[in-house]
Amino acid sequence: MKIVSILKEIKHRIHYYYVKYVKHAIHNYYVFYADSTELLEKAQEKLCPLPEGLRLVKLTHENKHLYKCTIDDMDKMLYFSVDGESWLVVDDDNNVVAFHYGTYRGTRSMFYNVKNCDFEHVSIQVDKRYQRKGIALYLLYHIVKNLKYDDVKNKRLGTCIKPTNIKSIKLHELIGFKKSHRVILIHIRRKKDGRYTFTNIPRYNI
Repeated sequence: MKIVSILKEIKHRIHYYYVKYVKHAIHNYYVFYADSTELLEKAQEKLCPLPEGLRLVKLTHENKHLYKCTIDDMDKMLYFSVDGESWLVVDDDNNVVAFHYGTYRGTRSMFYNVKNCDFEHVSIQVDKRYQRKGIALYLLYHIVKNLKYDDVKNKRLGTCIKPTNIKSIKLHELIGFKKSHRVILIHIRRKKDGRYTFTNIPRYNI
């Protein structure tokens, strides 16, 4: 009986650690690419101005204290903007209603080494109250328009989207992104002393 109890306890612990640390750490993505010139042309056809009272700002370490964000962590955005760009859409009270962050070729994003394109846009999110107002498209357009290509190879952008995120896939395909391949990885994120660290197995080149 003692051996049976020990085996049950081992099984329980394995299941516990799998659910807590592994199950939710497994990420499944499609990789998409787009030509930046084609993207700008297609996006401009669909572009709408920001709703009244909203404005676009670039996030920096110097101005981050001005903005209040409830849809994600400002420090995480700034972590990536060291070698990339972070942009916000804010209201008159400096509340963040949408944000974008990404990183340039030759650097690391959250999951990938950016090798095969000039820029990876890592994440774009819009507060639920402001969705379906063209804000995500507005952000994408102006981010690509303002990119600084110091060593341009092909003006190609990449991004990764979960297969279940149908709305995002449709938006990206609408403005010229094309599906390339699928990747699966284990992603573990930790925050210590105000800084993020990431472990990814395997680490892909996007």
